[in-house]
Amino acid sequence: MLVLELKVPPFPLLAAVGHTVWQAGVMHAERQFEAFDLIVCAKGTLYMEENGIAYDIREGTMLVLEPGKTHRGCRPTDRETEVYWIHFEYPAEEQPVLTEKSHWHQPLLNRSDQDTQAQPGLLDIPKFAEVDLRTMVPILQDMLKVHGMLTPYGVYELHMLFGRFLIELQGSMRKGSPHARSFFIGEQVAAYLADNLEAPFDSAGMERDLHYHFDYLARCLKQYSGMSPLQYRHHLQMERAKRLLAHSEMPLIKVAEQCGFRDNNYFTRLFKRQTSFTPGEYRKRYQVFRVD
Repeated sequence: MLVLELKVPPFPLLAAVGHTVWQAGVMHAERQFEAFDLIVCAKGTLYMEENGIAYDIREGTMLVLEPGKTHRGCRPTDRETEVYWIHFEYPAEEQPVLTEKSHWHQPLLNRSDQDTQAQPGLLDIPKFAEVDLRTMVPILQDMLKVHGMLTPYGVYELHMLFGRFLIELQGSMRKGSPHARSFFIGEQVAAYLADNLEAPFDSAGMERDLHYHFDYLARCLKQYSGMSPLQYRHHLQMERAKRLLAHSEMPLIKVAEQCGFRDNNYFTRLFKRQTSFTPGEYRKRYQVFRVD
């Protein structure tokens, strides 16, 4: 699928949201402007062309028209057509370019609750795709309501609604992907590992509880996160250990047990390999309180 891949922050900023119902025989005007124009068709079909490429935006589909490109209607509507649109800008030096994407990997970031800078992320917006109107239209209607009586405080609320809209859009994009099944199972494996950190690693138990062979579960998690189940588990264990070391006086051996390690020496070696600190050194450096 062709997507616009945005590095966030900065975040896309909504400029306007609108809605109209066109009767048969109406054709979109020709224009070009320096903003993205995201169109959602809720009924009928809107026939558009962008730089010579034609799109039939049918009921339940959306299209993003890009800044600097010329777009126009390429034929009149043939029946009553209902559309929503969102004009938004991306305040970055480099504008996103179209990228072919079929996988939506979810690698874990190295982070802690002591971070003081935001983590860089990604946001994908499909160029031309199907959408779930049942979830999208209510958000669009909420956006229209806020935009219709816009105040300085309402601007922030409007951007939060736009964020919800984009999250739903990404979710529907993944559900429609050829790899949706493996993505969903990869999510299940990741959640299962997070819920069972204190217990010993048990591939047979994972097979029994998730109802798939372990090799298949491992492949799905690899596609989802780029990690094997054991690598993913170790990452989660280290994150939990960091929190316990920074926010408690729990003895180091108890920290290891709470993170699923029965061998304290192995826990120490793994922790130092991943953080460059021993657990004790990490506690001295990052503990957020002091007991007198």
